[in-house]
Amino acid sequence: MNSVIIASAKITLDVMEGKNLDKSFEKYFKENSVFMDNNKIRQIKAICYDSLRYFKTLDFFLQNLVPRKIQNKLIQQLLIVAMNQLTYGNKKNYALVDEVVNLAKKIDPKQSGFTNAVLRNFLRNKEDLIKKTQQTLESKYNFPLWWIKKLQNSYPNDWESIIHCQNMHPPMTLRMNQTKISLEKYKDYLTDNGIDFCELSPTTIVLNTPKSIDEIIGFNEGWVTIQDFGAQLVKDIMDIKDGQSVLDACSAPGGKTGHILECFDVNLVALEIDSKRAQRVHENLTRLGLTAKVVNASLSKINNWWDKKKFDRILLDVPCSGSGVVRRNIDIKWLRRERDFEKFRYEQVDMLENVWPLLKKKGKLLYVTCSIFEEENVKVIEQFMKKNKDVNLLKIKFPINTKRLGNQLIPSKNHDGFYYELLEKI
Repeated sequence: MNSVIIASAKITLDVMEGKNLDKSFEKYFKENSVFMDNNKIRQIKAICYDSLRYFKTLDFFLQNLVPRKIQNKLIQQLLIVAMNQLTYGNKKNYALVDEVVNLAKKIDPKQSGFTNAVLRNFLRNKEDLIKKTQQTLESKYNFPLWWIKKLQNSYPNDWESIIHCQNMHPPMTLRMNQTKISLEKYKDYLTDNGIDFCELSPTTIVLNTPKSIDEIIGFNEGWVTIQDFGAQLVKDIMDIKDGQSVLDACSAPGGKTGHILECFDVNLVALEIDSKRAQRVHENLTRLGLTAKVVNASLSKINNWWDKKKFDRILLDVPCSGSGVVRRNIDIKWLRRERDFEKFRYEQVDMLENVWPLLKKKGKLLYVTCSIFEEENVKVIEQFMKKNKDVNLLKIKFPINTKRLGNQLIPSKNHDGFYYELLEKI
């Protein structure tokens, strides 16, 4: 059953049972590599992303059409994926229904008639069902109820706009590698090739229609890097000077590492605990024509990898919930649990404590998360400063085309949700 639809159903079922989407993609494509090509992979990924993006709406449809529990989970997910395509896809309805019914027959011959009846009932009642999704917060906004309530409490004036942005397809933002090409020259290439774009900064553009990596002009040559505009603010906020020593303490996949090295002549150590992700840092720097000392080790109280020479600048982009980048990592909203935030906070404070001794006096440390919740942001800094008295918080200047509350970037059409705090050692 080498079908795009059945592949999408299997992968989204994996996610709803608690598995990471990227790992599910990797596993499925590897096991079925003989049947896969780039076009099929793109189709499967697009269907999976949309099915997970609108899951609560689709599940609401199914619950209204079939009040009883569906015992076969793959059939259930096949219906979810099919209704996603019938609602948001562009394939002719009758052709899609026939395909899904045949797939159901191969999964379980007894389920084909049931599948046919559900989908045809859905098509007859689709408009009424869509209207009914406004009745519950989950089916209207496509987030778990606890997440919606948490956003309402944290952002009483902005929670709806945040959800709207998080349910959008993310912008494809490119950062120019100015050691290889200027923005103006790259814009000429785009114009000559009929590619529409808009400009966010002197080094940043957004492609109005996203491309696959192999379609991006100059990507393999290291001219550009795919990086959200919010993440590109790091190199300016850190106040780096040529000749300084810099530590990127959680460096993978190397986007921020590369950006710093594109702009400054510094001695940079890129630290990464995971060996495969450390290799990705190497690969990304090689593509950009840059070099750094990449160290496969972790922050700890001992830091055996460290040569005892303190750093002028430290970037600490900590592991977090990813609540600010949901539109790029759509499985987060179904995999994350409310209790996770306190767990992350504990780890983040610990990392701050372990890296702080590595910073020179008058040196600066930039604390970064891609979270929009205070447990991982303001509360981490407050807890750290209660214990450490040699810390001064510095004011950060943000570009005018960012949406924020204080140091918290709120997801918008221009950028994802990031939190920044610049700490000086006194």
